[in-house]
Amino acid sequence: MIARSSATSAVMLAVLAATAWFSIPERCFAQTDTTVTVPAAEPEAAPSPIAETPPQAAAPSAPKPATLAGNGGIGGQLGFGKIIGEGDYSEEAGLRFSFAGHWRYQMNSWLRWQFSPAFTWAGYDEKARAPFRDLNFPNDSTKAEYLTLLLPVTVQLQLTSRRGPWQFHLGLGSGAYRVWVQNRRKVLKDPVSLKLHRGIYPGASAQIGAERFLKALPSTSIEITLDGHYVLAQRDEQFPSGFNDKLMAVGLRVGGNYYFSPDRDKKPASGIAAP
Repeated sequence: MIARSSATSAVMLAVLAATAWFSIPERCFAQTDTTVTVPAAEPEAAPSPIAETPPQAAAPSAPKPATLAGNGGIGGQLGFGKIIGEGDYSEEAGLRFSFAGHWRYQMNSWLRWQFSPAFTWAGYDEKARAPFRDLNFPNDSTKAEYLTLLLPVTVQLQLTSRRGPWQFHLGLGSGAYRVWVQNRRKVLKDPVSLKLHRGIYPGASAQIGAERFLKALPSTSIEITLDGHYVLAQRDEQFPSGFNDKLMAVGLRVGGNYYFSPDRDKKPASGIAAP
């Protein structure tokens, strides 16, 4: 009886011990962390990259004198022109406006070339007799409504000389000249050949001039020129009735020029500077 009671008591103690074991919170049995936590080392600063040196802008250079080789120039002029010879072209011809433009290139300090289109024309006195009766206007006996128009396109070689702010030039060259004659704004027709009086003719030109460069704008100049043209405008088979002579014209004009260098400065190459 005592043995059975002891066994029963032992069983009861075992059940109570098991119940107490499982009722204890799990966190009470968590293993105590004895590991010493070492604070993480701060990351070392990354080595600074090699600094790139930005390309240095080229310092602005002083304006180049217009007489330096390689400089180009562009300009325009306005003035007066007159046909002075020969024959019917110049007889009783009056003074009229004249226009010209040009492109220049300085090959060295004393020589340049020039390409120049221009325009001039001539009107006539009402008392000047017409060389023949115009088929379109047979009642016109004078050149009062006649016009001779001249469109030269010339190329010249010019000698240049610089004296302080002044530059002088003397040029000679040749060109192509379009010449036509009108009566009452209609192209004149020869009564014999029935050809319209217009055509393109060869010719020669000469020019002398002086220009002064502005102090505030050394690449800009004011120029005055005197030029002359000699045109082989004679065609016997086309215009036997008149206006069939060599043509000579002169012009006095004033204008301005701008000079520049067509060469562009090369951009500096960007590189990596030494550390």
